[in-house]
Amino acid sequence: MNEAAGVTTATSQGEESALDLQQLKTFLEVCQTRHFGHAASNLYLTQSAVSFRIRQLENQLGTTLFVRHRNNLQLTAAGERLQHHAESILSLWEQARQDVASQQDRAATLTLATTPAISTAWLGPALLDMHQTLADRFWRSETLTPDQISRRLLDRSLDLAVLPVSLKVDELTSRLLTPLTLTLTSANGVRTEDAVQRSYVQIDWAAGLPIHPGADLNSMPSLQTSDFQLAINWLQRYSGAAMLPENLVDQTQWQLRADLATTSLPLYLIHHSQHPDLANMNPVIDYLLQR
Repeated sequence: MNEAAGVTTATSQGEESALDLQQLKTFLEVCQTRHFGHAASNLYLTQSAVSFRIRQLENQLGTTLFVRHRNNLQLTAAGERLQHHAESILSLWEQARQDVASQQDRAATLTLATTPAISTAWLGPALLDMHQTLADRFWRSETLTPDQISRRLLDRSLDLAVLPVSLKVDELTSRLLTPLTLTLTSANGVRTEDAVQRSYVQIDWAAGLPIHPGADLNSMPSLQTSDFQLAINWLQRYSGAAMLPENLVDQTQWQLRADLATTSLPLYLIHHSQHPDLANMNPVIDYLLQR
C-alpha cells in the first residue's frame, strides 16, 4: 500500500493507490487551458511533468481523460465526469483545511473571487483600497468561472464573490454594487471609429456575457478574451478599440467616445446566506457596497 499523502483509491487489480491532490490540480488546469504547455506555464512546471501527472491519473483510473482534436485537447466522457469530482474534492479539501485552522486564522482571512476581467477592472483596485481601512485582515483573491464560484459559495470554501450576474440560488444572497461604466475607447490617438474597424477587442466579462460596441459600428473582433491585461496590450500594439471601464482609463493616453457607445455593467456581491462568519464579513460587505 502506498503511504503517500492523498486520497486512497482502489485499482482494477484490487490494490490501493494514492491519488495526489496535485494530480487533480494539474488535471483541472489542463481542463481550463486545453493545452499541456500552457498548463505547465501556469503551474510553474515542465510540460513533461504535467504529462506525467495526467498519465498517472489515467493509469490509476484505468481510462483516458483527454483526446487530441486538431490542435486542441478535448475531454473524454470520463474526463468530463472527473472534472466535476475533482473540483468538489479540492473544494472540500480547502474547506477542511480552513475548518481545522485556528479560529483566529479563520476570522482574519477572507477569500474573494470573480472573473479574470472584473478582477483587474474592479475587485483588484477595491482590495488595494480596502486593505488601507481593514489592514488587520489577510486576503485571498481568486479568478474563477461563474459555475465554479457558485459551487464554492455553496460549499462555503469561498466567502465573497463579485459577478456581473446575480446567482439565482436560494442559499445565496446577491446585493447590487455600483455598476461598472464601460465606454468605447481607442488607443494611440487613432480616431475611435477607425480603431474599431482596424482592431476591435471584445472583452468577456463573464462566460456568455460579451459587451459589444453597437451593431451600427459593424465590428468583428480581432481578439476575444477574458484577460484584461492582454486586451490592453493588444490595443496599444495594434491601435485598436474596446469597451473599457472609465475608472481605469487615462484620458491623456486614450480616447473615450461615450457618444458612440457606452454601457453600464451591473455588478453583484454574492455570499452564502448562512455563512458562519457573516458577522466578521459584514465590514467588508459594507465597504464594497459603499464603493
